[in-house]
Amino acid sequence: MPYGYKRFATRRRAELRMGSRLTNTRTGPIEYTVSGPSTGLPVLYFHGGPGGHEQTDLLAPLASLGCRLIGWSRPGYLRTPLEVGRTFPEQADAATALLDELGVARVVAYGLSGGGPPAIEFARRHPTRTTALVLESAISRHYDPRIPALVKMIYLSRHGAWLTSVAANRWPRTAISDFVRQESSLDSQTRRTTVDWILTDRSRMEHVRDVLGALTPYEDRARGLENDLEQWATLDDSLTAGVTCPTLVLHGSHDGDAEPSNAYHAAATISQAELHMVSGGWHLLGLSLNGSTADEARRSFLGLA
Repeated sequence: MPYGYKRFATRRRAELRMGSRLTNTRTGPIEYTVSGPSTGLPVLYFHGGPGGHEQTDLLAPLASLGCRLIGWSRPGYLRTPLEVGRTFPEQADAATALLDELGVARVVAYGLSGGGPPAIEFARRHPTRTTALVLESAISRHYDPRIPALVKMIYLSRHGAWLTSVAANRWPRTAISDFVRQESSLDSQTRRTTVDWILTDRSRMEHVRDVLGALTPYEDRARGLENDLEQWATLDDSLTAGVTCPTLVLHGSHDGDAEPSNAYHAAATISQAELHMVSGGWHLLGLSLNGSTADEARRSFLGLA
């Protein structure tokens, strides 16, 4: 197993570096990626944890609609050192430094899951740089989960994350079933229906593989996640105070990771917030049975065809 993993990790790192660039900013080196038309609506993506710049692929439909997607590896993930910004306010400032290097004046800040807090901080600390804010399945208040040892072993370890990504290809039903169970509060029948629905479509299967692949190599993301866990635990209900830009809050009614209370809190405390709850949705709205309603709400909010 060690030799097989070493080959996998070497190949995986090469793939990740081919898809990104590294630039020196006033806050330090930042890894980033850009896709979509250069004249499109700029969208700055704050990925969840674990994750990295490649998670921006989850927003590929926006690029096809004419958006310019700017994704970056937040501090502690992949090639962006943790020292670039440990706290979420520091990460917001680091994101601004990246935009300055790229010559981008204003963006839509898009925070997914654990990327919600730094996206919120960006919007409230840099209002003149923020066109709008989108929060998808995002944390917006205190978050201090108790992660079972088995879950850590399967998803949050070097070999566990690797084997999970392998299982998604070899035993997709088993891998997807466990993932939906971990990330949702759906009843058993609805979980089975959801898994069956995912398995019937190649693009949905690729979506699963991309998400699970974003766990690897885990050791290149561990410092970022460990720091996120520390920072999330310090949050309180004041996080959203001071956000003044138009905001879209997208969340699943059966999110088993970032509980729906996060969405209700954000919508209630951000003055220009619009809330769209996906009925029966879980943490991954793109793999939820009614997830297309979130796509429609996002297109309408951003003014896309």
